[in-house]
Amino acid sequence: MDIITNNNSLVFDPPVQVDAGWTDDLLTFDGHGHLYGIAAGVLHKYTVTATKPATAADIAHNGTIGTGFTLKTLTATGPDLLLGTTAAGELLSYRITGGDWARFELRSSTWQVFDDLVSPGGGLYFAHHRSGALYCYVDASPSDGTGTDIVSRGTVDETGWTQTLLSAQPLRY
Repeated sequence: MDIITNNNSLVFDPPVQVDAGWTDDLLTFDGHGHLYGIAAGVLHKYTVTATKPATAADIAHNGTIGTGFTLKTLTATGPDLLLGTTAAGELLSYRITGGDWARFELRSSTWQVFDDLVSPGGGLYFAHHRSGALYCYVDASPSDGTGTDIVSRGTVDETGWTQTLLSAQPLRY
């Protein structure tokens, strides 16, 4: 989706079909040239070579990172840094280095109530509750692999977030 303007009204360009046959259940872009997708528990990494991909040649498949990625939600928090939740309520972080990865459990429970998770980078996490509430969390050091420094900044809105999907592109820093 390409937003042309939001000055007086929200205007979209028509969608461009880049390619067909994608089987990923979850996708996220890290804002630094990498797109990550999970299909049937397998994490894939892609390199995006254009600001606005228009053809399949603009997205190169780099292969499989690993298996066992059974996440309910997925977002990128920075370059090659992923964040997700499980159905059991875990909040997990992943650091991707080339074709290797490291998993960090930031919280062992309570995050199962969220049906979407999005991060614009900089340690900000927005979690969407199925009731329509949107919550904000701040991670003082999003790349340290620990959740002890994550604090709630409260509710952004109690019930008004009815979007079916949220997205953001992590900041460049």
